[in-house]
Amino acid sequence: MNTTSVKLDDLRTLFASTDISVVEIVDALLQRCREHHLQFEWQGDRLRACSGGGARSDIPLRKSVFRAILARLAVLCNERTPNAVSPYGGEGVLEIGDNSLASVRVSFTNTSAEQKLELSTEIGSANAPHSPINLNGPT
Repeated sequence: MNTTSVKLDDLRTLFASTDISVVEIVDALLQRCREHHLQFEWQGDRLRACSGGGARSDIPLRKSVFRAILARLAVLCNERTPNAVSPYGGEGVLEIGDNSLASVRVSFTNTSAEQKLELSTEIGSANAPHSPINLNGPT
């Protein structure tokens, strides 16, 4: 089993927890994206997750919970930079912990027609954004 599979298993466990709040889920996601670029997209009736290593997995989660996660991320982005994003989407940057050199780039869409999230870690200002990952698999 590779480490990417372990990370996706860890995400499935996180999202399956019934005794954790949306705030705690978001905090855990921000910590986990330190190691891997993460992408999530609602497709049909499921949440599809993809890690920077290319592994893909379906995550059992209600759509309303995923939309609440996206809304929480919008609040956090706007706390750091007022009006950086709207509740329906945008791109922002969040600092990770006390290390102002490490930050998370958050890109999301949260509309009735589309829900997706991309989290990537940036260390310092020299890092270029990660290239997008195809959630549908190889083309």
